[in-house]
Amino acid sequence: MDKNQPLRSDLIEAWNRLVERTCTGEDITLLLDSLKGDEHLQEFDAVFDRVRIDALANKPHLTEKQKEAYRREAYQLIAEYERKRGGVSSPTIGRFRKIWYAAAAVLLLGLLIPAAYLYVKPKTEQTVQYVEEVTGRGEIKTVFLPDQTEVTLNAGSRIKYSVDFTGDERSVELAGEALFNVASDPSRPFIVKTENMNVKVIGTVFDVKEYANDLFLSVSVASGKVEVETWHATSKERAASILLEQNQQMKMDKSTGMFEKLAIDAGKYFSWTNGALYFHRTPIREVVNMLNRHYPQVDIELAEGEYSNLITGQHDKVDPEDILKGIIYTTGLKCKKTENKYVLYNYK
Repeated sequence: MDKNQPLRSDLIEAWNRLVERTCTGEDITLLLDSLKGDEHLQEFDAVFDRVRIDALANKPHLTEKQKEAYRREAYQLIAEYERKRGGVSSPTIGRFRKIWYAAAAVLLLGLLIPAAYLYVKPKTEQTVQYVEEVTGRGEIKTVFLPDQTEVTLNAGSRIKYSVDFTGDERSVELAGEALFNVASDPSRPFIVKTENMNVKVIGTVFDVKEYANDLFLSVSVASGKVEVETWHATSKERAASILLEQNQQMKMDKSTGMFEKLAIDAGKYFSWTNGALYFHRTPIREVVNMLNRHYPQVDIELAEGEYSNLITGQHDKVDPEDILKGIIYTTGLKCKKTENKYVLYNYK
């Protein structure tokens, strides 16, 4: 490392964003690439010294749970980096592993330092730091929250949560669909907030689904109990307060607030986590939305008109054209294809 070499401002800024927990995927890629050699360690040292002195002067303390949560987050970031890079060829694997583990160690340190740095700030100066995870079309992602709750995000979804749950509840914001395996903590209920409902639990496995462009929202329970409070999408008046247990589902029409409580086989409704699709008397418009989220390689539309078709069936990782053929056969709808765009219609 040449100490006379000028510091790179882009690396300094990226390390600072990591400390402030506002870093992007591009920042992580830049930082890990810079650590493949030793010529850019001085940028890390400059930021590290500032934070270390500030944090240690106030005698920070992190619980084992806090440390483990930050380690998990670091591993997820590293795994995502490796996935995007597509791995390495076998001739270079030995050398790459040494570089990789060195980079991983530094990244873990970079995540644990800001945890201590935020922890020792006077309460009047602390601001809530948030993490946001997003999935694109055809993407399913699993993340671990600070309390070790496991969350699997379906395609086209977003979840937002604080970096360290504090206070008397653990709350997350969700748009889209996610399967939650909640870590039990009777003293702090877990709450999922969507645009039109709150779902409150202590420890359980359940699915919450509310996409902006879907007609219905739903909560499905595999184990434990959940409390669901809903409100009308238009008037925002309270619609219902419902208690759900194992293999029960609440499904609500967002426009009217009308809901029903159903007995279900939760495993079938959770099959999307394995890449499958399950429909049970699902409106055709919602089926089209699901297909578009699940298969990024095609675009499917419903032509203008009224559609009352309800679709039932399970499809395990099949080609979208096969699903469309099944829908056309059972509903009598017609389909027009232009390149990768499919238009379903019911007029002659």
